[in-house]
Amino acid sequence: MRKLSQLAAASNLLALKTRPTRIRVHQGGGTKGPGRSGRNVSTKTSKPGDIVKQSGIYEVIHDREHRTAHEVVMINGDAFPNCETCDQNVRFRLVRTAPYIFQDQDFEEEK
Repeated sequence: MRKLSQLAAASNLLALKTRPTRIRVHQGGGTKGPGRSGRNVSTKTSKPGDIVKQSGIYEVIHDREHRTAHEVVMINGDAFPNCETCDQNVRFRLVRTAPYIFQDQDFEEEK
């Protein structure tokens, strides 16, 4: 009986090695429930003075490589700021949405 189970295991291993491998890549953009974060990667950029529409992590792209791109957290309702060096020539790109804890119904601060 033990040899039979070893033979079955070896057969399954061989079958796995001979099957074509499929890799599933999730591109985001699916619907998420309230309070859930998602990978809503965007190609659209925002400029200083624009209002942040979604809280989350944004890539900051500076003018003329004054500084390498980096990531920051921006909160819904705030305005994107100027860069002290680039001034208006800095752009912001949404990398991933992430709700701000104090804008969540279970954690809202009392006013």
